[in-house]
Amino acid sequence: MFARVAFDLPVPTEFTYAVPERLRASVQLGQRVRVPFRTTTRIGYLVAFEDTSELPRIKDIASILDPDPLLPAELMQLARWISGYYCCSLGEVIQAMLPGGVRKSRPKVRCAVIVEGATIESLSKRAKRAAELWEELQGYRKPPVVARLLAETGISRAALQTLVKAGMVRIEEHDADEQFATATAATGETPPELEPQQSAVLDAIYPDIEAKIFRTHLLLGVTGSGKTEVYLRAIDKTVRDGRQAIVLVPEIALTPQTVRRFRARFDRVAVLHSAQSESERRRAWTRIRRGEADVVIGPRSAIFAPVPHLGLVVVDEEHENSFKQETTPRYHARDVALVRAKAVHCPVLLGSATPSLESYSNALRGRYVLHRLPHRVGKLPMPPVELVDMSGEPGRLFSPRLRVAVQHAIDAGGQVILFLNRRGFATLVLCGRCKHMLSCPHCSSTLVFHKGRRRAACHLCGHETPLPDRCPECHQAALKQVGSGTEKVLEEAERAWPRVTYVRVDSDTARGDQIEEALDQFRNGAARILVGTQMVAKGHHFPNVTLVGIVNADTALHLPDFRANERTFSLIAQVAGRAGRSERGGRVIVQTYNPGHYAVALAAQHDFEKFARAELEERELLGLPPLRRCALLVVSGEDQALAKTQMQRVADSVRRHSNTTLVEVRGPAKAPLERLRGRWRFMVLMLSTSASALAEACAIARGTKVTRKIDLVVDMDPAAAL
Repeated sequence: MFARVAFDLPVPTEFTYAVPERLRASVQLGQRVRVPFRTTTRIGYLVAFEDTSELPRIKDIASILDPDPLLPAELMQLARWISGYYCCSLGEVIQAMLPGGVRKSRPKVRCAVIVEGATIESLSKRAKRAAELWEELQGYRKPPVVARLLAETGISRAALQTLVKAGMVRIEEHDADEQFATATAATGETPPELEPQQSAVLDAIYPDIEAKIFRTHLLLGVTGSGKTEVYLRAIDKTVRDGRQAIVLVPEIALTPQTVRRFRARFDRVAVLHSAQSESERRRAWTRIRRGEADVVIGPRSAIFAPVPHLGLVVVDEEHENSFKQETTPRYHARDVALVRAKAVHCPVLLGSATPSLESYSNALRGRYVLHRLPHRVGKLPMPPVELVDMSGEPGRLFSPRLRVAVQHAIDAGGQVILFLNRRGFATLVLCGRCKHMLSCPHCSSTLVFHKGRRRAACHLCGHETPLPDRCPECHQAALKQVGSGTEKVLEEAERAWPRVTYVRVDSDTARGDQIEEALDQFRNGAARILVGTQMVAKGHHFPNVTLVGIVNADTALHLPDFRANERTFSLIAQVAGRAGRSERGGRVIVQTYNPGHYAVALAAQHDFEKFARAELEERELLGLPPLRRCALLVVSGEDQALAKTQMQRVADSVRRHSNTTLVEVRGPAKAPLERLRGRWRFMVLMLSTSASALAEACAIARGTKVTRKIDLVVDMDPAAAL
């Protein structure tokens, strides 16, 4: 008996080991095994069995680490698809599927178990503390953890030992996950009355849930149109039919808000995200695997939750880039969701006010079912959007129109969001004399000045340095801070409106629970003005916001990325959607240097479909996605010349061995971000209408030998060409 073992290594093959007689009765697919590997031992994943092998010498599996498979057969099949499509090893995929706590041995806890038939008469009358502890034990429905029991009762360990010696209690080791896994009861929220447009969507989705039919539904609904209520009703139907649902959200910042809404309707909700501790993720994973959770909520990796009877997948804000993994395996959670749902015959519900052009194009072609929610719930109007041309306001952060609007909103008792998708204080530190810019020594980027800690930082690699008093080049005290980030927006806002309370939400100020604390402070009215980045742009419901001010709408517009227009439109439309979500109404002021650009102008009109048609025409002329599939090859190395020659070698290999009538190869060229973390980067873009031909070209690229000092990344369906 032989087994194939996959390792968390960037190698395209699996390794064959013999299964010794002593392990044959307990070995199963999906288990972790410890095996000899070269001069040491290594942990791998058991992925296949073979009856024979032609290899001359085969080593034995040393040990099995799990009593049961970590992944069910359905997820093992999905892992193989991800490995093939995204050009990475099967072991790397399985490693990414499993939360860190699950990959480690599960901790045991000592629990106090009452011996059946034991009575207090077995105790001596002098053992008063032991008798008290015995009475306490009667109130536990399951064996309590010893450490927690003693801490809660304040009774000594000696009293517990008295019960053990009397034969009334025994101490057993239990799985910690079994002891701490708990479910939260729903709060019993009464569902709101559905709008006719919501009912029409649900009438189309319910039959697919009931009949277990795989179909993709794209819900195009303006902000505030009640998409979440559609999700809740569809999930309720799924749960009542005896199956489970996975809900993907794009940001950890959105998870607490989403969880609150879902726990108001469902008793058994599990949460999976990277901000949890390893033990929290392990316990959630254990609950899900046992079928003890009806709804699983989390960012992209939650698509790997081991729900036993998957009946529906919901992808909220499906257009978001955060669903694309930036490291190996470079999967897109939305696309993985479709593959997983197809395998288990369940529908997928994608939702967004600004869908990705990939999803919208699929809907236009009939591959997805398109549903529209064109109106806000309660007949609330979309907020009017005013464009302010900042080319006539040189050097100003806030235009006079925005200043007046903020003051008016505050005087009227409303709340304000000031949005700028850049953190820090100044985006550039420049010498006014010699024009030298402070740059990162490791990346092709300038340093951003953070005033709060008086340091200049690279937002790509994390390099930081104290802000110098003089220019490093000409040694003159002529350094100027150019550009603006959220830190500067907050400082200027506090000067302009000094008697107002503020909260700032960006990745510098809000980490972990702080994100939710800051948003709650704004949500409950303790803060009147919220300054933030894209973390506040989508999904949040702030009924008292009567004004949204977009300080600079152009931050993404001119990036060297073919999706720059799409991202600009989406960001403006999503941020604008935070205004006017109650009967108080609201307005949006967008400051821009490009008021005539169609991405900006159509976002101001809340007209996604007109923008999408214009952008799709542009993409078709350029032969870019979604009209063709795309793959990005990036070679990087510390030696610039070596990286360049190796990239040329890979490009030549692809052109020589792939079907160039089906695959267009563009490049090699310098990557837009030429240097990152000390490594020089060169790229090739491959485009094709044939997914199989593109996959073959990627395999050729991956199979091209490069020197050990060079890294080759193959990124299928890249989110950005940076």
